[in-house]
This record gives sequence, C-alpha cells and structure tokens, in this order.
Amino acid sequence: MEKSKGLELKIDGMHCAGCAAGIEKGLAKLPGVIHAGVNFAMATASIEYEPGVVSEEVISAKISELGYSAKKAVPLELSDDRELSMVRRDFLTALAFTVPIMFLSMSGMFLEHPLFGRLAGGIILLVLTLPVMFYAGRGIFSDAWNQTRHFRANMNSLIALGSLAAFLYSTYAVLTLAGLGETAVSHFYFESAAMIITLILLGRFLETRARGRARDAISALLKLRPEKAIAVVDGAESEIMVSAVKPGMVIAVKPGERIAADGKIVEGETAIDESMLTGESMPVEKTVGDTVIGGSVNGNSAFRFEVTGVGEESFLAEIVRLVSEAQGRKAPVQRLADKIAGVFVPIVLLIAAVTFVIWYLIDPNSPMLFKAPVAVLIIACPCALGLATPTAILAGTGRAAQHGIYIRGGDILERTVKTDYVVFDKTGTLTIGEFDVPVIKALDEDYETELLQLAATVESGSSHPLAGAIRRKAEELRIGVKTPKNLTEYPGFGLKADVDGRSVLVGNVATMVKEKVDTTQYDKAADEQMALGRTVVYVATNGRALGFLALADKVKDEAGEVIDKVRRTGRDVLMLTGDNHKTAKGVADQLGIERFEAGIKPDQKAVIVETLRRADRNVMMVGDGINDAPALAAADIGVALGSGTDVAVESADIILVRDNLSSLVEALEISSLTFKTIKQNLFWAFFYNITAIPLAAGVFYTMFGVGLSPIIAAGAMAFSSLFVVTNSLRLLKSKQA
Repeated sequence: MEKSKGLELKIDGMHCAGCAAGIEKGLAKLPGVIHAGVNFAMATASIEYEPGVVSEEVISAKISELGYSAKKAVPLELSDDRELSMVRRDFLTALAFTVPIMFLSMSGMFLEHPLFGRLAGGIILLVLTLPVMFYAGRGIFSDAWNQTRHFRANMNSLIALGSLAAFLYSTYAVLTLAGLGETAVSHFYFESAAMIITLILLGRFLETRARGRARDAISALLKLRPEKAIAVVDGAESEIMVSAVKPGMVIAVKPGERIAADGKIVEGETAIDESMLTGESMPVEKTVGDTVIGGSVNGNSAFRFEVTGVGEESFLAEIVRLVSEAQGRKAPVQRLADKIAGVFVPIVLLIAAVTFVIWYLIDPNSPMLFKAPVAVLIIACPCALGLATPTAILAGTGRAAQHGIYIRGGDILERTVKTDYVVFDKTGTLTIGEFDVPVIKALDEDYETELLQLAATVESGSSHPLAGAIRRKAEELRIGVKTPKNLTEYPGFGLKADVDGRSVLVGNVATMVKEKVDTTQYDKAADEQMALGRTVVYVATNGRALGFLALADKVKDEAGEVIDKVRRTGRDVLMLTGDNHKTAKGVADQLGIERFEAGIKPDQKAVIVETLRRADRNVMMVGDGINDAPALAAADIGVALGSGTDVAVESADIILVRDNLSSLVEALEISSLTFKTIKQNLFWAFFYNITAIPLAAGVFYTMFGVGLSPIIAAGAMAFSSLFVVTNSLRLLKSKQA
C-alpha cells in the first residue's frame, strides 16, 4: 500500500468554528482522506491522505464545493494583509451609512416631519440600509447562502437570518405604508439590521487584526532573511541575491550584517547575536569550525563561512515549520469545543423558532415577538467558543518561540500541564557533556603515561564522549597513539583490543567484573573520585588492572536551580545515567536529586519511562535529543536540548534551542499559563452563551421588563469574541511567562 502523504492548505472564507467543523466533516467523507484538521484561527487545513485513492486536486475541489477556497500553504511565505484590508474596508463602509441611519431613526425627524412624513422617512432609511446589507455585508449573506445550499448552518447563517428578518420586516412596513397610509404598521427596524451588520464587521475587523498579531511569531522569523549576500569566488567577493546562494558556496559576512544561510566558519572569529532564533540574550562566540545560523546577526568582526543549508533545508525554515505545525495542531480540549460549536447553530435555530412561537402565544402584539428571536439568533453565535483555544495556542507557542522554545502543538501544551514526573538524562543534559581527565591513577607514577597511551589507543575507534576526552588528554600531553587490532566493543562502556601483542581492556567496573579483572587495590581511590561525581575508567592488560582514569563532567550552572523549580511545581524528579551508582550519587547530591537510576543503557531508559507510564504517571523525558531518542519517543512529553541543527530532532515534542536547562522552566510556565488562558476563554464563551440566550429570549421580560434588543445582542456577540482574542494576546506580554 502506498504511504500516506500530508497536505497543508490555506483556506479563505471561514468565519467561525462552525465553518472549520463543516470543512472537516466534508473532507472526512472523501475516500482516501485519513484525517482532516482545520484551524479556524490560522485559516489552515492539515490533511493526511492516500495518494493512490484521492488527489490534492480532488481535495481542493471538495473545499470549493463546500463554499470556500483553498490553496497550497507555502511555509516560507510571509502572510499578506489582504484579509485585514478587506474587513477594514467593509466595516468603514457599513459605519459610514449606519451613523446617519441611527441618527435619523433615533431623532424620528423624518417620521414626524410635515414635508416628508413616515413614508418618505422609511424610504430614505431603506435606501441607506441597502449598501450596509448587500455591499458591506455581502460576505455574510454569500456564506450563509452557501451553507444553506449544503444543508448546513454556521455563524453567518445566524447573523444573516437575524439582520434579514429586521430588514424584510421594515421593508414590508414601508411598502404597506405606501399602499395603506395611516392604517399600516409604521415602526421600522432598519437601524437594527444596519447596526447588527456593522457591529459584526467591527468585531471581525478587531478579531482579524488580533489574530494577525498572534501569528507575528512566524512573520518575525521570516523577516530575518536578508535579501543579498556576498559570495567569495576564487578569492574575489561579489554581491548576489540570497535566492542564488547554494550549499558549498563560501560567503563573506561583514560586521553588523545578517547572515544569509546556515554554514560553518572557514575563516575568522566573531560573536553572533542569535537571540531572535534561540532566545539567547548574549552574543555567542564563534570560531573556525563552528556553525552559524541564517538570519542571525554578526558582531564586530568579519568572517567567512561555507554554506551547508539554504531555503527549505535551513534552520530558519525548520523553525517556521515547527511553529506553523504547533499553531495548527489542536489540543484535546479544543476538539471538544469544536464538536460543541458544530452542533450549536442548529440548536440555536430551534431555540429562536421556539421563542417566536411562545411569544406569539403569549402576546402577538408584544415587541418581543420580533426582537427576541432575532436577538437569540445574533447573540448565540459560537464564534467566541471557536476562538477560545486556537488563539491561546497561537499566542502561547508564539511566546515560547520568542524564547527559543519550540512546542509542536496545542496537544503538547495540554499534556505538558498534566505531567507529574520529569525524567532527566545526566550526561549532556544536567552536565555539560564535555569531559576532561583530571586524574590518572596507576600503581606507580612512571606507568601513568603508558596507561593513558594504551587507553587512547584502544579508544581511537570509539565515538563515545568519554573516548574523545581520553584521546584529547593524550594529544594535550603529546602522547602518541598506536594502531589497535581485533577491536571488540562491550555493551555499556568497554572496549578490548590488541596493542603491541598485549590484550588491553578499557572500561567501567562492570566491564572489569565481567572479564574477571581484579580492581580491589584501586577501590578506595576510585570511590573518592566517584564521590566527586567523576566517571572512573579502568585500564587492564592481559587480565591485570594497571590503574584508572577519572573523567570529570561539570554540572551545568543552572541545573540545581532548575531541579528545585521543577520540584516546586509538584512534579517528581528522576535522573538516569549510564555511570555507576557512586558517580551518579555524587552528581545527584550536588543537584539535590533524591531518586536516580545508575548503570542504565540507552535502550533501558525507554523501558523505565514506559514502566512509569504504566504506573499511571504522566512522564516528561528531558534529554539531548540524539542518544535519548527512544526514551523521548516513549515519554508522554519528550524534551530535547540542543542548538543549531539539533533543533530538528523528530522524537521530541518540545525543543529547547538554547542548550540551557532554564528554558525547561520557561516551557513549563508558558504551558501552564496558556492552558489557564484556554480555560478562562472557554468559561467565558460557555458562560456568555448560557446566560445570554435566556436573556435574549425574553425569559425575564414578563417578570422584570428586561429584554435584549438585536443591536445590543450584536454588540455583545462581537465583544465576546474580542474578549477571548484579547485575553489570549496577554500571553505575548505576560511577565509570568
């Protein structure tokens, strides 16, 4: 069977969560569509489909058939302001006509003026209302008609029905007044029809502008791309467009310039400001061999670099994809809200019909006979409900991106809040991951050089961080490395090889025990080193221990504070390491970690994580994103630390671009604050509809004379949506995050 494919589309024409739900339902019916998710706030659709069964063209055609337009989303394309401009124009047009309509209606001057009378006043109001309804509000009525054709209803259906009812009733009044004179009904509701449309357009304009601000995280990243670069060809420099930059080219960067692409420095030293990409506030020192990220800003020194990644393959493109994916993925709580919004409109139509019937039976002459059903239709629009979750996710993930924290989606945010167990890898996560060799212990000092030479020779075939440290120590002391033969690797940490006719074994105490090498004469000295958190590596020849090397890996400066803050959130902490128990305890004591597991192999980390999950714990695994990939994938939430291209670790749910544990605390705070905002938004949206519908229906009118006019209902509905969006935008500025 052919592998499924993913498709990202930009959707035009959506006006509420009901629109998004309708598209999802329509696409789900297509054979070959495995999953379809539509994000109203981002105006995007993420579709997984089987290419052999359905094509992209068929999917786009289905969306068009449903009354919307779709085009393929371009990840590295800046969003334009056309939508905002159109909504602003429609609102200003409606406002220009609604102001005189309201003034004339409230003054009653035409209805009472001896020269014009009621009929002339009604005709003038009718003429002024036409452009508001059918020019400024054309999008509302067009979409409502599309929904009706497909036997669906959404927010625009309610608005169109309510405002059209007011307009048609008033038009009927004008026509009957022209034919019957004083005996006709002379009260008009043109001001209600016009004001409903105008207030809805105002809300839509403010909402569109606010949603644009929530998407600024992506726009800000895209604007980091410079337009030109200086290429070095045969030693000569020439200016070219960035679009012409290819991998392998050498690019010259002057002081203060923005770097055109990803690459490695081949000449020069500098300090680079990567804050917009990684959240790192201080410039990062770079020298030959170090990586540079396209979009970052050079300091005061010129340098040259070889291009390794451009366009879709660049770090910046990967970040944009990550943020886009995050803002398009729904939290479970949002799926619930979407389901409710999808069935809300038909229920509201039923309530409006019942309201009309009840008022007709109670008092056919009551002003509530007309006002109440229209007010119900207007105020019950589920727009706030549809915006409650996605706008908070937009703002929360945008805030995180500003800090160099990339959260892959709303579902990740929600699961992060629920984690109650945080598991840390030790090497490279709680420690720097760069070892040195402060102690070489042999029976006699004269044997120390030989011990290091043998260890470096055997380790010359290993990529393990400890092996690298041993080789660097030999280079530092200018000790030559020989060629090993018959190299054998032991699981955990151990290597065996023949060197100058001798069998040399290098490894931890477990390796020595397995090979029956006696190390008791070194136990006391080794214990002292392990109590300091150092790793002990023994060297033996022909079954006899020559001594050991103590390798030190410095604990990160921020690690202790981060562990303390995580614990204060009520979460349990566990450290996993491949080191022996004594070394692990030394590090754990430094950091105040009470629980740790030592002697753990990489594949065993995933087993431990799975065991915790089976015990009904929600587990977050924090690791370097490479060696810990199985454990990251096994956890409820995988958090990868790393800079540069390491950000693209596929197994991680949260990526901390800065190699700094403090970002983990920020990620937890942002997740908590975002989910708190979602709950506030949903409470407001539900509370608003639950309390407003009875008021609009006139439940309290007979008892207290309290009702709700369609105009106030329209204003309240617009305010509800605006409140939800504005509340979400606080996340972008919140000091707590």
